[in-house]
Amino acid sequence: MESGNFNTYRHNNPYQMVARPHVIRQPKGLDDTLHGAVNRRILDYTGTVIKQMLEYERCQFEEESPLLKAVPVGALDLLPAMSYGETPASNFNTKFVHVSTNKIKCPVNALVWTPGGRRLLTGCQSGEFTLWNGMCFNFETIIQAQQRAVRCLRYTRNENWLVSGDDGGGIQYWTTTLNKAKQIPDAHREAVTGVSFSPSDFKFASSSDDTTVKVWDFAAGKVEHQLSGHGGDVKGVGWHPTKALVASCSKDSMIKLWDPKAGKCLANLHGHKSTIMCLEWNKNGNWIVSGGRDQVLKVFDIRTMKQLQTYKGQNRDITSVCWHPHHADLFVSGGYDGSILYWLVPNASPQAEVRNGHETAVRGMAWHPMGHVLATCSHDNSTKFWGRPRPGDTHRERVRLEETYMPTVGLSVPQSLSHSGARSSVIPGLEGSRPLPSTPPGLGGQMRGTGYPQQPGLQGPADQNKRPRERFFDMDRSKRPRQGGRSSRWD
Repeated sequence: MESGNFNTYRHNNPYQMVARPHVIRQPKGLDDTLHGAVNRRILDYTGTVIKQMLEYERCQFEEESPLLKAVPVGALDLLPAMSYGETPASNFNTKFVHVSTNKIKCPVNALVWTPGGRRLLTGCQSGEFTLWNGMCFNFETIIQAQQRAVRCLRYTRNENWLVSGDDGGGIQYWTTTLNKAKQIPDAHREAVTGVSFSPSDFKFASSSDDTTVKVWDFAAGKVEHQLSGHGGDVKGVGWHPTKALVASCSKDSMIKLWDPKAGKCLANLHGHKSTIMCLEWNKNGNWIVSGGRDQVLKVFDIRTMKQLQTYKGQNRDITSVCWHPHHADLFVSGGYDGSILYWLVPNASPQAEVRNGHETAVRGMAWHPMGHVLATCSHDNSTKFWGRPRPGDTHRERVRLEETYMPTVGLSVPQSLSHSGARSSVIPGLEGSRPLPSTPPGLGGQMRGTGYPQQPGLQGPADQNKRPRERFFDMDRSKRPRQGGRSSRWD
């Protein structure tokens, strides 16, 4: 058998940090069904947590939160998302990591992270539950959960139970091992669009396309109150994180606030001009974010019962929205065109964008409990994972989608460091891309700020005609550096 021809990769640039290996040709005579190894990306947050633990003693005395360095070496000092409390821009998850699809492809309607974030659970149009690994994103298991399409998934706040709603109006209880514990087949007359638990987990609310919201006793599985008042399909429901207050959004362009104990409507929030597709409470309990078919997002402050801000930037209907678990003023939205946009509450324009993140509507979004990964699902039959850009990543590296490898990625010089001693106010890791320099900044001639000579082989074109430096033993004795130290200049 002939030996295979292999393309060897040569490092033409000594400062090349990342490069794509050439494809290895299969030797003649081997079966064509053999496939090469897949370089699977892994997002392990353990290193960042250990780094935080090692620096805890020093960081607890610092008044300001740590900042990301906008250079590749800054990845060595990367901390968990919760550590950047005053810089939420450090957690714009715009970098594509992995796409996961079932063997039998079907639209994915809902997703939720398991307790601890070790796995991601998705619910499909075929009624199947699929578990994906939360670190390397590979397939783990699949079960036929129900006969109808899964429309929503939600864990209890104590993370001991899982509740799902289907397309036929049924509600199911599941254990953490995905064993069905209870089923309410006729919970609603139409599809269940949302489920949300009370702070104590004793009650939960469900919304449906039958224009009603129902408050349930979780242990008994019985309805306590039926909240009627919407003039159309109820698209979402959310229970306040600390109080007895339920919010719901509907096709009638209104958000209603309900008293779940009395079963009465307390207030109406107006602002949208079309169907409101989604809403979610902020973890501080003061803000509600909503998005609809009018292509705008709105944040309402329930303390003043007024609209706080309006956000425009989506080109199509807004189908999903999600707050960051550790940054109270950061949220992300998904559109009908597959775009994913990141927002900060004080700013009306999107702060980061992933256009065409999916081929069709983004139906569900969920942050990892650590906040370093965002998972999205869509009707394009895929589940995608998005991570934080590495410090110093170029724009092309951040927004590429299905490419497993990238042709010859080089170091990008941050714009803030391109001038000597100048630093501009740029978001760490999100600056524009620049071509790879022929030599690193500051090494074209004498190193700035030091007394050391330039290193051999790193001279720029203007330095090639300079007189070569004398060797130590060829110097005059008076010019030699003193023993036990270095002189400020050797030539």
